[in-house]
Formats: sequence, structure tokens, C-alpha cells
Amino acid sequence: MDTQTITFVEFENFPNHPNCENGWSEDYAKLLINKALEEIEHHSDITNVVITKYVCRAIDETNLSTEVCYVETEQPGFFYIMRDMVASVNVVYNRWD
Repeated sequence: MDTQTITFVEFENFPNHPNCENGWSEDYAKLLINKALEEIEHHSDITNVVITKYVCRAIDETNLSTEVCYVETEQPGFFYIMRDMVASVNVVYNRWD
């Protein structure tokens, strides 16, 4: 499948990470990506995901809950990471062609 969305209840899955429900970091993005790849049973070595681009921005600069992260990796693809307005974090995986 070319694109998949994986949703996690953030505080249940990542309660000990300092960015749980509190901003973003490249480290947290990598943790979320690894967990998402594990969840979809991706065939690549998910322990060696190499991030080549990491950018987080609020779509509405006056509302931090609109922040979205864009992450490129060497393999397996690129990702959008965002929180919803409840308690979930969504990881959208897009495969490189």
C-alpha cells in the first residue's frame, strides 16, 4: 500500500516521553515513525530509520494545535505527523516510489 494512516492514543502509548502531548522533537518523530512501521508490520529494518528532513510548523500560527510535522527518511518513505483535537497522534506514512 502506498499510503497508510496509523493513529495512537498518545498518553497511553508514549506517556514517558517529554513530548507526549507537549510539542515535537526529531527524537519523538522517530519514535512515532518506528512505532507506526511496527504497527503496519513494515518489512524493512525499522530500527535503522534515518531521518533526512524534519520540519514542524503550525498551519495557523495563532493555534499550536494545528502544528504538523513533515519527515523524510532514506527509507521507507516520508511521513506527516499531527495531533487531533482530542488525545490522538496520527502518523501518515507515504512510500517512496
